[in-house]
Amino acid sequence: MRYLVVSDIHGDINKFERALEKAEYQPDKDQLILLGDYVDRGPHSREVVKKVKQLVENDGAIALKGNHDDLFIRAEYETEAMELWKINGASTTFQSYRGNIDEVKYDQEWMRSHLILYYETQEYIFVHAGLKPFTPLEKQEKHTMLWTRHTEEIGLGKTVVHGHTPVPDIAYYEDQINIDTGAVYGGKLTLLELPSHDVYTV
Repeated sequence: MRYLVVSDIHGDINKFERALEKAEYQPDKDQLILLGDYVDRGPHSREVVKKVKQLVENDGAIALKGNHDDLFIRAEYETEAMELWKINGASTTFQSYRGNIDEVKYDQEWMRSHLILYYETQEYIFVHAGLKPFTPLEKQEKHTMLWTRHTEEIGLGKTVVHGHTPVPDIAYYEDQINIDTGAVYGGKLTLLELPSHDVYTV
């Protein structure tokens, strides 16, 4: 079985679908792992969320929560989250929903119920932003997993695969792999295959 890992799609449905095609994604043979930040900044957040829902419900994809997704979810109830979301790309997400507030609320609730903070296997820990070094998973804080940026060794005996911090190409640091190659800023959307470390970019 292959792990196929993608992060920081940010409303770019075309790059996302093309990356899956390049990797020849097969739901019955591959485990797709999505590392979050489906919404904001790109033009098609609604379509990306719809695609993620299909992949989770029909294919058994693993969908993690990114910091932008967390703001999207919390903005329904928290004024502070709404204000932070506004300066982090909320306007493009609202535009993609074309004023359908009921659909926005439905997707907020779906994401609240289905997105997780991390996914662990025998060899890897998948998370949106990273982890606090030398801190057991059960003691990691949500804010760290969604927002941290560092390249130091994490030291949990597994490779930590994350996105969140844009880099020109997939970056290997100590026991971390950063796969956010800045698609939303005009860069590539990168899909990493594990354990082969083959890379598919759009």
